[in-house]
Amino acid sequence: MHLSHAIDSQEMAELQRLWPDAVVESVALSVAHPFLTGEHQLLTANGRRAEICYIMHRGSPMEGVLLHIKTFYPEGAYRLPTGGIQVGEAVLATLQREIFEETGLTVGAGSDQVQVERLLGVLAYDLRHRTLGAAPFATYHFLVRMPVDASLTPQDPEESIGGWQWRPACALGAVADVLDTVYLRSDVWGDWGRFRALSHRFVAARLCP
Repeated sequence: MHLSHAIDSQEMAELQRLWPDAVVESVALSVAHPFLTGEHQLLTANGRRAEICYIMHRGSPMEGVLLHIKTFYPEGAYRLPTGGIQVGEAVLATLQREIFEETGLTVGAGSDQVQVERLLGVLAYDLRHRTLGAAPFATYHFLVRMPVDASLTPQDPEESIGGWQWRPACALGAVADVLDTVYLRSDVWGDWGRFRALSHRFVAARLCP
């Protein structure tokens, strides 16, 4: 198995010890400005090498997983929530931080907390940027369960969350189709949409083979 420079091999080995079925897949994508270089699309800025993506459900992913949209996204561009792994930050610490910042919920073993069920896998990208050159990146996808009666209360206003949506896990392919065609509504978000669509197809393949 080849690991991207975006993936710490020791950390990945420990995650696969906890979740042996977690897979690593690689994909190449050609992109250009403003993706990676423009406002709200600085995915790899400040030394960010990777991100977490949480697939949150309330008991059954088949009944619904949580999507969000940010206030500056193109209309209808709902997607699975993600969060950048900061320099020196562990993957699981990022997962806990991002879930709290975006939902107000804490990760833990309590009945009133979000339970981390498993790491579905990692998508390692070879982003080939027209001006930046090669830009390796990775997304760690975690299946998590929130308490049924919990409410979503974003804690960080800079997250700019504009709304939530629940969609069955097996509808994530259709969500990816919408993201793939974002360029029809906003050309400057086209590469971002194509990039984001990959994660949704990856998750759909794990949960709805």
